[in-house]
Amino acid sequence: MKWPITGPWTFLTVTNAYVPMDCVAEGKVLALDYGTKNIGLAWCDELRVTVQPLPSFARRGRQDLSLRLRSLVEENDIREVVVGIPLNMDGSTGDAVRRVERFMDWLREQLRLPLHGIDERLSTVEASEVWRGMSARQQQKYRTVDSLAAAFILKRYLEEE
Repeated sequence: MKWPITGPWTFLTVTNAYVPMDCVAEGKVLALDYGTKNIGLAWCDELRVTVQPLPSFARRGRQDLSLRLRSLVEENDIREVVVGIPLNMDGSTGDAVRRVERFMDWLREQLRLPLHGIDERLSTVEASEVWRGMSARQQQKYRTVDSLAAAFILKRYLEEE
């Protein structure tokens, strides 16, 4: 990229700064919080400014999950996928990380999209705090706290991007 840039600029609320449009990543990103019972989901808009939790998926087998995720990706023009990596608080890995890594390998084959793992430490804690402050109607909309955790994971990814 050459300076000065004369093309259009946009204001990014994530960074609180104006940046050239050709420096802005585009396309929706889907985030997943892979749990033992549910999979939390969140996505962002095409300009990657706003993050929105989606209703979580109950785990009902890989075939069901594959169909549901592929449908979600195709119908909503998802460009990338982010999966939370459940590192231990000291940064070490354990059984949960290995389970998520196997899931990511499988997901890569199913979706054929860029796939990123991101540290999800404390995302469930943050999400639980927000969850407790929500009305019963809001909680019912998202089904589980997992989708709020996915939103925190996606927010972290977008901030680091």
